Amino acid sequence: MCAQDIRLRFIKWRILNMKKYRTGRAAVLGFLIALVLLFSGCAEAANESGTSGSSYAPPASGELKITFLDVGQADCTLLESGGQTMLIDAGNRGDADLIIQYLDNLGTTRLDYVVFTHPHEDHIGSGSRLVNAFEVGTAYMGAEEFDSGVYRKLIEDLAEQKVNVVHPRPGDQILLGECPVEFLGPVKDYEDVNDDSIVLKVTHGENRFLFTGDAGSEAEKDMISYGYDLKADLLKTGHHGSATSSSYLFLREVNPKYAVIMCETGNDYGHPHEETLSRLRDVGATVYRTDRMGTVTVVSDGKEIVFSVPGIESDREHGTDEGGLGEITSYIGNRNSKKFHLPDCSNLPAEQNRVYFQTRKQAVDEGYAPCGNCNP
Repeated sequence: MCAQDIRLRFIKWRILNMKKYRTGRAAVLGFLIALVLLFSGCAEAANESGTSGSSYAPPASGELKITFLDVGQADCTLLESGGQTMLIDAGNRGDADLIIQYLDNLGTTRLDYVVFTHPHEDHIGSGSRLVNAFEVGTAYMGAEEFDSGVYRKLIEDLAEQKVNVVHPRPGDQILLGECPVEFLGPVKDYEDVNDDSIVLKVTHGENRFLFTGDAGSEAEKDMISYGYDLKADLLKTGHHGSATSSSYLFLREVNPKYAVIMCETGNDYGHPHEETLSRLRDVGATVYRTDRMGTVTVVSDGKEIVFSVPGIESDREHGTDEGGLGEITSYIGNRNSKKFHLPDCSNLPAEQNRVYFQTRKQAVDEGYAPCGNCNP
């Protein structure tokens, strides 16, 4: 029998036999001793359980809790606020047991909202299992059909479970508990399924969170051109940290203080790419990676954001909404070809042939044409 069991048995005996003691100081003293032992035992048990138990704690009143589940080379993020839940993406097919177990440990029986950002298997893979395991209020997904067995099975199960399916449009808004949720993308149809990802922004008090699915630089540029407010304290980086997402122009608009990258250790794609990590360092963002840190939990009280694990800090100071990458030159021109490029374009000229522009208009006004490769 462990010391914890002995302590608990003593406490029970002490309380049950309290009536045998004389009233007065002896009884009070005995009761106080029992209480001290009880609470010290609770503290000891909490310490023994480590952080794993705390990861299942529901958010306090007025808080937003976001859990970036470690599902390897896939996405699955749980948001909790005001007694409501939203699941953004559902990992691969092989992740179903892990996701269901996590939700069961929370005591979850209903998912108020499920967002399938796009129909690739690493984002909808466990969707069918989840739809059958939990009551789902509304599912948000793109209207375009996709040719895969996983997608067709998901559509069948959504219909069988009579889940309300909505195809959101940019500007649509819903409430998750106390948090406004705004859909920002996709702003048009794309050939690349990744660019068709649903993009949504969640606001909790003064804190803002941006989720971009696998949206790439073309979709990012279009959201900027539509004039959306993309500012966010935390960015869930697009496409597992691929170089095709989180472009300089996009990061300049978002200016994230924190960035979460969801990918698998030693994945076949080399995610996250060094180009993306370099851009995030330039903006001064602290980076959190599920391939290195496992599941990452974030709690917002509307003013401050607290993480469950320490992040990888940038060697560059994060700026204000008007600072950060806003102070970095946006376009680089070639004096010889009269073309202008994005700073991460593969066709940049040699340093001696470069000219720098703060705005696209400035480059065009000076007679420079956009590069056909990076399409600035």
